[in-house]
Amino acid sequence: MQNYIWDFDGMLFDSYPHITSAFLKALGDFGKEADYDEAKALLEITFAHAFEHYDVSEEEKAVFRKYEHEYALRPIAVPFENTYKTLEALFNSGKKHFLYTHRGFETSQHYLEEYGMKKFFTAFVDSSMNFPSKPAPDAVNYICDTYGLDRSETVMIGDREIDVLSGKNAGTYGCLFTKKENVESAADFVIKDISEVLEIE
Repeated sequence: MQNYIWDFDGMLFDSYPHITSAFLKALGDFGKEADYDEAKALLEITFAHAFEHYDVSEEEKAVFRKYEHEYALRPIAVPFENTYKTLEALFNSGKKHFLYTHRGFETSQHYLEEYGMKKFFTAFVDSSMNFPSKPAPDAVNYICDTYGLDRSETVMIGDREIDVLSGKNAGTYGCLFTKKENVESAADFVIKDISEVLEIE
């Protein structure tokens, strides 16, 4: 592979504990309670799943986003083990990195800069660009077409099936990052540690 398109939440950064805490705090402001594990599982599918399940209003969403932007809210979002080393090794061998996230511009850039990883990326696609949500291929097509990427040398990597499918639907390879056993997926590659990406050819 020559080109790596990365998801952010749950892939480069272990951010769902932070996101879930922000979500529960927001719900609490409106007198709602939710089970942590259930809420986290729904948020990991998509935020829309959690919003629908808990009947979250636009006002509640706004408060959630405010708390999500509080970087010191515990637990804080941190990169997964081996994230920096893996990005650095691929970058130093001439590979290209791209970010495709549903997260906003401000927070994704904040975290990448804070942990010194922004320098490894050629370009970024985030929610501010208003592409259709994953698994739609539009954003991956945009990256491939804009930067002249050979799709047969490009892989979309994420922790959810919608990440995998956004790449597959655009004609690239798909890689799923998961700790779960015996997962059914359309992915061409399944990894349990980000460093395993170095073994993908």
